[in-house]
Amino acid sequence: MRLACRTAALLSILVFAQGPSLATNSSSTGAPTDANWTAMNANRNGTNHAEQSQVGPDNVNQLTKRWVFSIPPASPVKGLDLLQNGSISPPLSVNGTVYIVTSYLRIYALDSTDGSTVWSYQAELNRTGVSLSRLAGHTHGLAYYRGDIWFSLPDCSVVGVGAVSGKLDHHIARICADIPGNSGLYDSSGVPPVFHNDVMIWVSSVSEGTDVGRGFLAAYNLTTGTLLWRWFVTPPAGGDPLWDQTSCPLTTCHGNVAAYQGDWGAMGSQNHLSLAGAGPAFGQPAVDEKRGIIYVATSQPSPDWNATYRPGPNLYSDSIVALNVTNGKMLWFFQSTPHDLFDFDCGWNVVLGNAFVDGQNRSVVFKGCKNGYVYALDASIGSLLWYFNPPSVKRVGTPNANYVVTDSYDPTQRWIDYPSASVFEQCPGANGSIESDIAFAYKLVFVATYNLCAFGAVTSVDSFGAGHWGVRQLEPAVSQANTTIYAVNSSTGQVVWSHFLAKIPYRGWLTVSNGVLYAGALDGYIHTFDARTGQEIFALNVGVDLYESPTVGSARCGDTLLLQLTSPSSYGVFSANQRGYLIAYGLPQRGAQLLSYALYAGLGGAAAGLTLFAVYRLTRSRGSPKATGPR
Repeated sequence: MRLACRTAALLSILVFAQGPSLATNSSSTGAPTDANWTAMNANRNGTNHAEQSQVGPDNVNQLTKRWVFSIPPASPVKGLDLLQNGSISPPLSVNGTVYIVTSYLRIYALDSTDGSTVWSYQAELNRTGVSLSRLAGHTHGLAYYRGDIWFSLPDCSVVGVGAVSGKLDHHIARICADIPGNSGLYDSSGVPPVFHNDVMIWVSSVSEGTDVGRGFLAAYNLTTGTLLWRWFVTPPAGGDPLWDQTSCPLTTCHGNVAAYQGDWGAMGSQNHLSLAGAGPAFGQPAVDEKRGIIYVATSQPSPDWNATYRPGPNLYSDSIVALNVTNGKMLWFFQSTPHDLFDFDCGWNVVLGNAFVDGQNRSVVFKGCKNGYVYALDASIGSLLWYFNPPSVKRVGTPNANYVVTDSYDPTQRWIDYPSASVFEQCPGANGSIESDIAFAYKLVFVATYNLCAFGAVTSVDSFGAGHWGVRQLEPAVSQANTTIYAVNSSTGQVVWSHFLAKIPYRGWLTVSNGVLYAGALDGYIHTFDARTGQEIFALNVGVDLYESPTVGSARCGDTLLLQLTSPSSYGVFSANQRGYLIAYGLPQRGAQLLSYALYAGLGGAAAGLTLFAVYRLTRSRGSPKATGPR
């Protein structure tokens, strides 16, 4: 089976070799491995860390292109209002098969040896009976669990597709139908479900405007499809003056922000519609399999920049929340920005790891939020162990975001610079300072922070609608953009090393594997660093602006692959719209190199013939590679 890569390479060299390519170093530093990437952030702990032993600091600069998959252009999908090309979802790699999902809701299963399509599955939408806003195929990820590839659809449904067969195995629909206390609309989630034994947990998505629905998590029995519980981020439409007290009783729950009488107020209720709310964030939750706890982050309160109809801390927006997987009861919460006026949600991944803190080995939740802070929380009780305030982050006009430093916030401020309606400056800007997944390995937390301040002005939020965010203009200060990547000690929060990238912000994620940190950046390079020292090893020129870093997987022969997605732009000011591709990089294949050199050196057809005969005998004696799917 592991001869497949080398056999294919030898045959291709015979046809296409035009010169010497003999490398001076070994093409591999370890035995064949089966590196898998089975979730948005590599694994169920959300670490963005992949185990493998082939590609490391001493040979990462030898990576070469193995194959390219050109993502077909989008075709219309009934019920999808905004059709987009490409993909923004981290590619999965499961036992030799690569999986991607496009922004037009099609899954492709690819052979990891050559990138050829094994199967594809096109999802269909049904908007009947569900309160939905305009829908886009903004799909953030896939998850592999018990032989199926899972993903969430924008019509509030979830599907599980056979990883081998490509056939629909599971479908739970109308998850957002008939939600108690909801008067708003739901939109494109794109976050795949997470699992604990037979329990599947799904997260909703809501608007950033005044048509915001009542955000929630829902748990289902994986076998029967039965609803087990829901947990709500906000009070029901019209508000609940005792929301903070009743949703987190002191006897069973606790948090870092005191209960506020009348939190959320009446939520701007008019004509049976509320004009404020919040939901889960779009990052991958983490699941503690031993304790049966799910750790999930939440979104900013909506509407983002005008809090006229939402006084108080607005619990449980901008928070990290621990829930009992069995019954959905909240165990603790940690709110990062009480009474957010800046769109500083806690999107992206929640990381569950271990660290030695204050003389004890602890289970720790690590979380970066758009306010630019990284938090380390005791996973059992939610207490703050340390926080990291990046010295490079500029802060202007966002005092509530500094709650962890000041222990104070203004629960009644209506907007930035209230009561003035003049243009304001906000730093971090509209996209925050951390707009990417963090990574965790080697007792280090890796985070990419950036500066991209913005200027805007408040607008009315008196009407119900998706476009009423409470702000206009929001012009980014493009000339001031810059990024700093940090490695932080997981026990103390102290900086171990940092690296500066000029003139660009950062979006996507960081990946770490076998001592190398990978950062796909808007300058078109995959920057590689020694994860422990921060020394930049190599910058691989992909040739297009990158909003994603590579994920890590294995070819069927056991060779480690880096899977780099290129996608349409998210920051239009930095790049033009581009087609989507998936590029697989790997180390040079030694057999192919030797044959190429032999041909060039004049050993001629006899050597080539002997090599082909040897390959034929080897494959015959060991059995031909089987074109099987994930096992």
